[in-house]
Amino acid sequence: ATRAMALRWLCVLLLALPGAAGDCLQPPRFQFAEPVSVPQLSYPVGTMLRYRCRPGYVRNGAETPDITCLENSSWSKKSAFCIGKPCGQPDIKNGNFHTDTDLRFGATVTFTCHPGYQLVGSPFAECTLKNDQVAWNTIPFCQIILCPPPPKIENGQLLGESDAFSFGMSVSYRCNKGLSLIGDDTIYCTVADGSQGVWSSPAPECKEVKCENPQVPNGRRLSGFGSEHTYRDQVTFECNIGYSMKGSRVITCDANSTWTPPVPTCTQILCGRPPQFPFATPMTAVKDKSEFGTEVTYHCNPGYTAAPGKSSVITCQSNETWSAADPDFCVRQQCSAPKVEHGAVVGDVKEFPYETAVNFTCNAPYTLKQNSAKCVVAGDGVDWDPGDFFPSAEVTCPRPPNIANGQHSGRSLEMPTPGVTVTYSCKEGYERLGNASITCTDRGVWSRPLPRCHGVWGGRKGAGCPVGSQLTVERRGWLWSVR
Repeated sequence: ATRAMALRWLCVLLLALPGAAGDCLQPPRFQFAEPVSVPQLSYPVGTMLRYRCRPGYVRNGAETPDITCLENSSWSKKSAFCIGKPCGQPDIKNGNFHTDTDLRFGATVTFTCHPGYQLVGSPFAECTLKNDQVAWNTIPFCQIILCPPPPKIENGQLLGESDAFSFGMSVSYRCNKGLSLIGDDTIYCTVADGSQGVWSSPAPECKEVKCENPQVPNGRRLSGFGSEHTYRDQVTFECNIGYSMKGSRVITCDANSTWTPPVPTCTQILCGRPPQFPFATPMTAVKDKSEFGTEVTYHCNPGYTAAPGKSSVITCQSNETWSAADPDFCVRQQCSAPKVEHGAVVGDVKEFPYETAVNFTCNAPYTLKQNSAKCVVAGDGVDWDPGDFFPSAEVTCPRPPNIANGQHSGRSLEMPTPGVTVTYSCKEGYERLGNASITCTDRGVWSRPLPRCHGVWGGRKGAGCPVGSQLTVERRGWLWSVR
């Protein structure tokens, strides 16, 4: 019971505190505005509270300066209904200002000066409030940079003198007659380290300058034809035909009376020995060194012939190299296709250029005299070596055949060749019938028919018995038989 009573008194106390039972607490604070009335500890739901702009700020268009206490005990949110008063653009002569924001109350800007001027004062300014008005708290100024008086020179005069020399001004110098001005004839007032006025270069010098008259053997001048040359005079050279220049073609008379760069030289253009080709030889004798423009003509070596439309001439060029000849200006001569009777060339070969070797095979029963040949030089052209495989391959016949009761003249023949003739004869008591001889033909066989030997009876052809034969007579009854 005591605990329940304590909770009831705590609730009564909380309800009696400010902001209880759905009230809003104190209103929000704004940098640009403040409440019109004195702020209270709490406000009931539905209360509308009005603000006014702080000094340095003005109303932002139609934005209302009121906020309301909502049922969730919070104040309604508002955008900025007051904005800073504008300061306007700061005025800085011979300079510029820079900022990342607008130019209203509270803004900050940075100042810089144009080239040739230096900033005097703070490089920063802020838009501040003064007597209920806004303005830049400070604005620096840009002061022109001055150079010291230009230096004097000996044996010359200064042109364009003045009481003061500011940035961008210039002065010129001139030397007395007969002297050359070494250096810049005009100098300018410029800036160093952003604030110090200095002259763009040192004062020039007046002195006597004379360069010797330049001569280039095997060359000629294109400019600077006079015999006297002083400071900054230029001479241009070129070499004669057949010579190349070593050095610069343009030289200038320097302040120390010498030519810069040094006077060039012209050296003769010489090419080395002309190139060698496996298929061609120079038509004239060649030297170890050849002059510019020398031409070398090649003629084709035996076994080769000139290719149509291609030049065999090379020339010594200005860079001391030979010009390139047309590639393959000589081509191999061709042998005619070999014809082998009763045989063929090995492989499917269509062309037979110089130095080509071919192999042969023969049809049976033929054999080759040689099994290969090569395309070689022959007179002004090419031909096969050896060439005796034309018109046919070698053919032989077997040993001559023997006949009964006879003999032949070819007993000593091993491998008779076509055209060989063998003669036959018969033994005593026999006579030859048919051809007296046979011949080995191109087909490797003997001609036909062969002769034969026939026995002789009673010394007469076809009558009696052959010489040396025996006669047997038998009687069988009344018949007689002879054998």
